[in-house]
Amino acid sequence: MDKSEHGQLLRRAIKVRGLSRTTVADATNVKPRTVTNWTSGETMPSERERDALRALLGPYDTEGDAVEVALAMSELADFRRSRVLSVYQEQLHEQARESRAR
Repeated sequence: MDKSEHGQLLRRAIKVRGLSRTTVADATNVKPRTVTNWTSGETMPSERERDALRALLGPYDTEGDAVEVALAMSELADFRRSRVLSVYQEQLHEQARESRAR
């Protein structure tokens, strides 16, 4: 993932959570300007900083299924998140079965 793509994902995750760059900076032990550099795609956080961002924001930089990533970032309670995910996965399995049957 390049700096620009990472910046877009991070910016979106911060916005979804309604956090300020100061809050993100405090959580990652950097200056607010550093957060601005990350979200603008100028620089990338270190692995330690990315771990801190994931602890704060969830798997914001996870490539994969968009629904699963959105659920992981959501404010839903764990049991609701699990239920939504199981229904979604069952629908995907059903679609796959239908495709194989054709």
